[in-house]
Amino acid sequence: MRAAPNVLHATLCLNELLGRRIEMRRVPVIAGGRAVRKPDGEVGVIFEHAPEAQAFARWQRGEFGEVERLFARQWRDQISASDHGATAKLARRTLTIRDVPKNLDDAIAIARDVVFGSGQRFLTLRTAYALLGLPAVAFDQVQQRWKLLGGPPLVQFAPYTAHCLLVDVFFHVCIDKKLISPDRPTNRIDIAYLYYLPFVMMFASNDKLHARIAPLFMGEEQAFIWGGDLKTDLGRLDAHFSASAADVEKEGLFRVAGYPPDDETFLTTRLWRRFGMPTRPAPEERDPDALPKPTVEKLLAMVDQMKEAAKQTPRGRFAQSEIDDPNHMVIERHVPLWRGKWRLLPAGVEAKQ
Repeated sequence: MRAAPNVLHATLCLNELLGRRIEMRRVPVIAGGRAVRKPDGEVGVIFEHAPEAQAFARWQRGEFGEVERLFARQWRDQISASDHGATAKLARRTLTIRDVPKNLDDAIAIARDVVFGSGQRFLTLRTAYALLGLPAVAFDQVQQRWKLLGGPPLVQFAPYTAHCLLVDVFFHVCIDKKLISPDRPTNRIDIAYLYYLPFVMMFASNDKLHARIAPLFMGEEQAFIWGGDLKTDLGRLDAHFSASAADVEKEGLFRVAGYPPDDETFLTTRLWRRFGMPTRPAPEERDPDALPKPTVEKLLAMVDQMKEAAKQTPRGRFAQSEIDDPNHMVIERHVPLWRGKWRLLPAGVEAKQ
């Protein structure tokens, strides 16, 4: 119900280098936002289904278009044909990396010195641009902006781009000394997941390479979860809530299982509490009228007003501050009525054809 694809890292990097700040606060960056101004002057942002979100929804249903299959096949072939060892040596020469790592901790330390150091600032910027495969046609504009700001270190000029470069430099340093195998083409795919760590609270994976390297890039406010442990815990949750199957059939899974059990033997409960998620109120604290009908009607009316405003010809321009801190926000979602054996929404809500 709440799944959404993050914007591609290369798109974020290019936007950041051109002056758009990228927030790295452990929440996903989603595409499709469009600012609208209501008749009363208030500004709202509507997140409609971006192409990535539409493709993601199709993939969740097991529907793959022929174009997507062809693209995926070409992408895999391109990755398989890459000479990671040669690219690693080129990166070391370009960035004049002379230190030799003995282990992964050494490798991340070397990468941090290269990316976050104050020396060879323009070379670091240009190398990041090339390694991340950003469009050459836009580099002059990026370089001009960088010069106007006094040629700052990359980590100040574009912090998210610096993070992505850190991932790449670490990978190439490890490949060059075979701390990561250069002969396994999918290692390059696996390392790309780390580009998105600034947008997550936790990262779950069954990949051994991820288990080794992801924690090196994560802070104390983040967690790496072994996929097998998560899968086991989800099985336990399924069994736990199956005891309330009648309630789920009537009220929907998201209402009955909106909070994990009050039992820290569940991994999910421990993670929930670690990240400060809201807990289920005690029975005596629950207010069945906490969201009275007039409030719901007002909310739906506001959504309708924003949708109507979106149909109109845009009136005036929007200040960046209005877009960054709108009065209202609407995110469109296609919510399935059922997921496997579970009814997600309350009885009386039917699937829309």
